[in-house]
Amino acid sequence: MPRSYLFISLAILLMLSEGVSGQSPTFSTKDNSSHDWQFNYHIGFTQYYGDASNNGYFKKMSGESAFGTGMMARKFLTPTFALGAGFYYTSIKSHKQKAATGAVVDFELSGKYYDGSVHLYVDLNNLFWGEAPRNISVYSTIGLGYSGWNTQLTDLLSGLVINSGDAVNGTTTKKSGVVVPIGLGVNYLLGNNWALNFEGNLHTVLSDDVDMWADGFKYDQPFYTQIGISYYFDSRDKQKTLKTKGERPRVSDAVIQSQKNMDQIPLYDYRKQPVKPVVKTIKPTAPEVNDQATVLPSGNLKGMVYRVQILAKNQSVRSLDGLKKKFGLSGEIFENFQDGIYRYSVGSFSNYQQALIYSQELKQRGISDAFVVVYQDNKRIKLTDNLKK
Repeated sequence: MPRSYLFISLAILLMLSEGVSGQSPTFSTKDNSSHDWQFNYHIGFTQYYGDASNNGYFKKMSGESAFGTGMMARKFLTPTFALGAGFYYTSIKSHKQKAATGAVVDFELSGKYYDGSVHLYVDLNNLFWGEAPRNISVYSTIGLGYSGWNTQLTDLLSGLVINSGDAVNGTTTKKSGVVVPIGLGVNYLLGNNWALNFEGNLHTVLSDDVDMWADGFKYDQPFYTQIGISYYFDSRDKQKTLKTKGERPRVSDAVIQSQKNMDQIPLYDYRKQPVKPVVKTIKPTAPEVNDQATVLPSGNLKGMVYRVQILAKNQSVRSLDGLKKKFGLSGEIFENFQDGIYRYSVGSFSNYQQALIYSQELKQRGISDAFVVVYQDNKRIKLTDNLKK
């Protein structure tokens, strides 16, 4: 049955995808926080499970599968969860030769089915193993919607034909009803904005009238096996950066533009050793101590810089824009990977006292874990009493 198929597939896909690494830390499927929206078009085939059905999934491949198609839009709330809405349209074919009592019958079901629904999306890799870049992302969905159908049930032994909406035993059969779709799928990344997906989706109709016959199934269930292509995009521009060992700024396009307009900004290449500032020749003005303007180093500091650390994790943060929103920051955030820990800091100061003042300002904003750190040539070093002078 399709429900067993879903659970078995879930276990296999999760094991296969857990150890697969990603391509780019900003791609949406493995970093849903960096892409706001997903649009998907899919095609596949539908198998019907209900009172007018005897065969299982693979046996239905021969003569009891019909073409289906649909589209979907999804809005990501976090890297793990999203809300979406979709539409699905398909043909239905099914054949039954044995009733629940064991009596020989020869019923054939055919027709059209469609539904529209909203759903909750859950990235299972992020849910169980934490947010991390992956080429393959396994997900599940559960939704609620409304369905309609126009089907025909034919008794090949007696020649009796019943259509949707006809009266059966004095009761008019329904032609629509509430549906609960439950899906399990896997996304495979094709690039920064594209992905392929394979999904099995069980549409449980809360009605027994899709096949107009009661014979053991309380609810009727079209099962849709689909392959689709997805496109991801942002509602705002975000800079895509390379994930390299060591420290480097990861900032949005808006921050980069604001930096260009400042009178004097040190330009660093954080992927090379040692770090040497290159400063424009325009006469500097006294900058304010805040998260948008950095205090420039005076003289040759030999690659030493003081910053204020705001967060440390054993996995890389997937979206620095999300981190900025969380802490109410507008300037650039620096990421440093060292000793298996990702550390995130802000500001660039030439001495300890300037960094300390800024850390106290951040604490007043509610960032209670803010404290001063010092880096020498891209590496965090111990903040000694001598360095505090």
